[in-house]
Amino acid sequence: MEWSKEQGVMVSGGGRIERLFDAPRFSWKEEDLPHFHKVKGSTHAAFGKWKREKRTHDIVVGAWFRPLFLGGWIHSDSRTESVYNLQTPSLFIDLRIPNLEENKKWQDIHGFSQLSDVDLRLLARRHCFAGYSLLNQGPWTIENPPVCTRHHAIDWNFVGKMRPRPNKWRIEMREDGKVWKEWGYARDEFDQHIYLERWELLPEGKGPYLALTRDERYGREAILIVCGDHFNFAMDRPTKMPFDPQRQQVASLQDLVDSLVDKGDREEAIKYLSLEGCHGRISGKQAWVIDNALHPWMIGKKILRSASFLFSTFTPLFLSPDEVQVKYAERKVLWKGEEWHIFEDSFGPNGLLKLFTGGIVDKKSSL
Repeated sequence: MEWSKEQGVMVSGGGRIERLFDAPRFSWKEEDLPHFHKVKGSTHAAFGKWKREKRTHDIVVGAWFRPLFLGGWIHSDSRTESVYNLQTPSLFIDLRIPNLEENKKWQDIHGFSQLSDVDLRLLARRHCFAGYSLLNQGPWTIENPPVCTRHHAIDWNFVGKMRPRPNKWRIEMREDGKVWKEWGYARDEFDQHIYLERWELLPEGKGPYLALTRDERYGREAILIVCGDHFNFAMDRPTKMPFDPQRQQVASLQDLVDSLVDKGDREEAIKYLSLEGCHGRISGKQAWVIDNALHPWMIGKKILRSASFLFSTFTPLFLSPDEVQVKYAERKVLWKGEEWHIFEDSFGPNGLLKLFTGGIVDKKSSL
């Protein structure tokens, strides 16, 4: 039950972040806060503006795992949790699953109804968040190193009370580009960064990338990212839930679920646990099969079963629920009957044709 608490202790440098991350040494603005645009309802507008302004960079593009997280007087590593951090030049999905014995047991169930009250509380102790990684302007030097500020469109741990300081950190990349360090932006009285995360490439973690965003008309934010041979998927809770006036002072999902379970309100607790997040590979016999997830009973299921690659108009009446239809010229995708936007892509039309395998190709259409 202590995993989430310890993660918070580390990222805050042992609970010192609000004292250290402040003027005059480390000033910040309200619009830098991770949930500022989510609360304001300006996520799509802000992300689109940054993309048009070419506020993107490939310095940490790839699929990464985290062998070390250190802050305050404690640390965790890849034995403690499985982390999948997928990053395109703009969008990211960061999935973090504690390695629990219960995960194996939960793979054999069919859903929330088979979880005990203790299970629900334990399930809340994991994390997934997604959004835009906004880097400072170059050229980068010792005096102006690469610094990233992440803006969260989807966040497992956000249920009402905004995080009090930006999710901001300095990037130190090894020369070969396969390992980098995330240094917490604020530093203490001895000029030491308040936390450190070491990131290493997952096997086949480099290669073409793709970021799809679900059209905002559907309410629930959702993002699909492919980097190299890996995919991450995240879908938010129903839109109204993070903005319930009753929850504005609730600091974390863990606190909320604990309280709801104690009151016997399992149904409400399950609603807040409904945020989806998963990881898998895109090639081989296990292509598009989920191999880790916020909801362990999803492991082994396919997130995408078949695809068609058409350049004519959308024809949803002829698509199965699992098919993907790509209208590349308009930067759009139809998936499960819904319209998604190609936010970022280095595959190109032929590359996407190969990516979404197993479907019907309209041979009459031309590239």
